[in-house]
Amino acid sequence: MSGVENGREHIRHEVWVCGGSNTIFNGVSAWLLMKGGGSLQWSGDHSFAGDVVATAFLLPLIVAFIVIPLQRSKLNKGTLQPINLGPSSLMQSLADRFPASTAKSALLFSLIGILIIAPLTLAGLYLFGVQTITPEYYAIFKGLWAGLIAAVLVVPMVLIALRENASTHTVAVHRS
Repeated sequence: MSGVENGREHIRHEVWVCGGSNTIFNGVSAWLLMKGGGSLQWSGDHSFAGDVVATAFLLPLIVAFIVIPLQRSKLNKGTLQPINLGPSSLMQSLADRFPASTAKSALLFSLIGILIIAPLTLAGLYLFGVQTITPEYYAIFKGLWAGLIAAVLVVPMVLIALRENASTHTVAVHRS
């Protein structure tokens, strides 16, 4: 198996692990926090909009602060090899533009969450006419939604961590 094939297989594994664990954790957490309560609405004490915005900011931040150092540690120990999917990969191009600093990358992922993911999610809920959501349905929604966010964002996070020269904290930029 080539290095790129091994890299793709590792990324696929991380997508399943990160996406699956975040689906379960966020779904169960939402259900435990909201069970027996009233329906969630756009605003007020039981606001799903506020929770979506907060989660869209915090989830990428937390996942980045876990994934990037963990992957770099494995790279430094020789357990993993650097991954570069090549210039035709959109995710590689995105990852190559992120800073090497874990904190700066985590903050950028949070900004993506709050500036892109939260507005698109809320727009989708609005367009589907969602006015209220029961705690049970919100727990299912939140679990699946958070799992999807984590599964998508873990790809560039792994690519950032496993860049050729990630252990020296310099940015590798792809030139075509």
